[in-house]
Amino acid sequence: MSERAVPRRVWSSAGWMIAGRLYGSACTVALLWLAARALDGAAFGRLTFWLAAFLVLDAAVDLGLGAVVVQRTAAAQPSAAQPGEVLGIVRSARRVRALAGATGTAAVTAYVFASGEPDAPWIAAASLYPLTHALEVSTLGWRNSLRWRTPVLIRATAVSLSLLFVTLAAALGRADAGPFLCAIALGSALGNVLLHTFGARHLPAGPAAPAPLGPLLRAALPMGLAGLAQQLYFHVDNVFVRFHSGEVEVGQYNVAVRVMSLGISGAVLASSAALPWLVRAHAAGQLLPAALRLAAPLGALGALIAGGLWPLRGWLLGWFGAEFGAAEGALGWLIGALVAVHCGAPLLTAVVAAGRTTRVAAIALSGLALNVALNTWLVPLHGIDGAAAATLATEVAVVLGALLVLTRTGGRA
Repeated sequence: MSERAVPRRVWSSAGWMIAGRLYGSACTVALLWLAARALDGAAFGRLTFWLAAFLVLDAAVDLGLGAVVVQRTAAAQPSAAQPGEVLGIVRSARRVRALAGATGTAAVTAYVFASGEPDAPWIAAASLYPLTHALEVSTLGWRNSLRWRTPVLIRATAVSLSLLFVTLAAALGRADAGPFLCAIALGSALGNVLLHTFGARHLPAGPAAPAPLGPLLRAALPMGLAGLAQQLYFHVDNVFVRFHSGEVEVGQYNVAVRVMSLGISGAVLASSAALPWLVRAHAAGQLLPAALRLAAPLGALGALIAGGLWPLRGWLLGWFGAEFGAAEGALGWLIGALVAVHCGAPLLTAVVAAGRTTRVAAIALSGLALNVALNTWLVPLHGIDGAAAATLATEVAVVLGALLVLTRTGGRA
């Protein structure tokens, strides 16, 4: 393989993505801080609950197509020889995402009105934004060429708009969670529109028939199940905490989760940026050593971040208000999970690059089953501390599962 070391462009792309995620996370922390000041504890908890629910909905709408489209087109970069094939895959992926988004919107709308959920009209309106995920497929040209500068800047613009809209909602004196939820969703939707507007220029032009859906879905659905399971085992604890402890504790817990999410940006984004390179490493029979070369520095980065966050737990949470100090113990467990994610993200991405989609799904579904079992046991006894401990155990199990799959296959093509 010509690229024995991690290519510089992978690190450059990861750098842009990390910078964008850090900026986005800073904006998200700022808008949550504004919401915490504007809303009472229950309304703030409801807002964070539905933000977590929409992250799960995002995974359901993706259906694994994001990774599979890259996998199908990265080994041979789009060229004049196969523009129709690439464009056909893009068009089919858009259609599937649009249908999935419409289904998700209908499901959320039916639930919130049937259950009498507070802010139901606002939640239903916010649930329209996943429809715009169909436009995200237009980023394929940037992703395959490992050029993330423009999409990162567009995402930064989108989260800035969300922050602006939340600021306006707070300035207007809104005391319900719904307008804040819609403000965040509107910024995300506009970001997807901008990604399509500028990204479509880097896709092949000309007529092309949509790719057959059968092979695409057979490849994508295991990844879709894996992505959905990953989001569920990361956010399903919201359901347990809401049921056993109430919406106030949900808000406190989700602030701790947001701190952890900020800390794992480097691992998740570097692994995502490296996917096309890992696909090519797999084709050359060098996937396992490539994955380990990526995992080593990311694991060290995770340990460094954890060491910096640990003594700041109380201060970070207290910034949102004295009552959020109740989540300090939970944040301690989540910092441990942060280290596990740094080790596991590149390994799981390598399994994706190998096309072992059923193995990825099995790892994620096993993690979800473990997480649900642990939350069922721990949350009634220990509240949000139990939910955070369940997250740590789940992330460690995912690391071990991905490493086992890669070791057994040896990274063979």
